[in-house]
Amino acid sequence: MKKRILFVSHDASRMGAPLVLKYLIQWLKQYGNVEVSILIKDGGGTDIESDFEALGPIYKWAPGTPSDSFSVRMLSKVSNKFFKKPVYKKYPAALASQSFDLVYLNTVASTSLIPYLKQYHKCPFILHIHENQFSINAYYSDSLNVEYTKHIDHYIAVSKSTKKNLTDNLGIPYEKVSVVNAFVPVKNFHQPTQTVEQVKSALNITSEFIVGGSGVTTWRKGIDIFMQVALIVKKTLGTNPIKFVWVGHMDHLFKSQLNYELHRFALNEDDVVFTGSVPNPQDYFQIFDVFAMTSREDPFPLVCLEAAALAKPVVCFKDAGGVTEMFPGGGSVIVPYADAQAMADAIIALYNNKARIVELGAQIKNGVQQYD
Repeated sequence: MKKRILFVSHDASRMGAPLVLKYLIQWLKQYGNVEVSILIKDGGGTDIESDFEALGPIYKWAPGTPSDSFSVRMLSKVSNKFFKKPVYKKYPAALASQSFDLVYLNTVASTSLIPYLKQYHKCPFILHIHENQFSINAYYSDSLNVEYTKHIDHYIAVSKSTKKNLTDNLGIPYEKVSVVNAFVPVKNFHQPTQTVEQVKSALNITSEFIVGGSGVTTWRKGIDIFMQVALIVKKTLGTNPIKFVWVGHMDHLFKSQLNYELHRFALNEDDVVFTGSVPNPQDYFQIFDVFAMTSREDPFPLVCLEAAALAKPVVCFKDAGGVTEMFPGGGSVIVPYADAQAMADAIIALYNNKARIVELGAQIKNGVQQYD
C-alpha cells in the first residue's frame, strides 16, 4: 500500500529549500511507493510551482489568507466591521478530508501552519530545517516556540552545523535530529543549454579568468564581501584580468546600492557583472574558473554542489555554516571567516596556478557525486 505524504512548503521560489523539496519528492516518486500531496503557503514565490504540479496535486493556503471568492471577501469586510470577526480562506476541504501517514514540513518558515494542520491530520510530523542561527534569529525568531515544537516528532537538519545550532542553542533534543545533507541532480548540471561562447557574448565578457558567485544579493550571502574581493583583486593586480560574475536575484534597493558602491570603489560595471535571476544557472556556472562562496552563513549551499558538478573549485569561509563539511576529499579552499583579503589572496593564487585549479576541480567533481 502506498504511503500518503503531505509535503508543506513555505513557497515555490527557485531557491535552495524549495528546490531540495522538489528533488526529494522526485526521488521518492521514482524509487518509493508514495502518494504525494503538496501544500504551498500562500503569498510566496511561484517560480517552480509548475514543477510541483507535475509531482502531485498542489494546494495554496495560509492562516489568515483572504478568500479567493469576491463575495466572501465582501462578507469578511462586513463581519470584521460589525462583529470583529473577519472571514478567512478555509483550509482546503480536499486536504481536510484526507488521512496521511506523514506531514513533512520544509523549513522553519512553515511552522506557523502546524497547529492548524494538527487539527486535521493526526499522523507524525517531520520538520526539515534549512536555516542556521542568524536566519532563525533574524527572520523566524518565533518559528520554534513550544506551541509548534510540541507537535514535531522528528527533525531533519541539512548539515552538522544546523544540528549543532538546534541542539546547542534552541534546546531541541539531540536524538530527535537527523542530519541529511541536501542534494542535486548532478547530471542536469552537466547539460548547459548554451555554449560558453554564447554566455560570454551575452554578458559582453572577453576575460579568460572568471570568478563566480551566486545567491540573492543580501548581507547573509556576502554580496558586499564579493564586491570587496573584486576591489582587492583589481588593486593587487593593477589591471583587471579577472572578471567577477554574480548569478542571482537583484531588487531595486540593491541596484541602487550597487551603483553607489561601484563609483566609490572605482570599479566598472565591466569588472563585476550581475546577471539577475536566471532559469538555467548551469549555463552561467560553466564559464566560471573559481566559485567564491562569500556567505556569512549558509547551512548547506546548493550553489556549491552545482558549481562542483561542473568541476569548479570553491573558495569559502570557515565557520560560515555547512560548506566546510561538503567536500572532505578536497576541492575547496577555506579562508578565515568574512576575510575579504584572504579570499582575494586565495583567488589570485589560483589565477597564478592553473594546474591547481584543474586538480581541485577534479577533486570537487568527484566529491559531489555523493550528493547526486
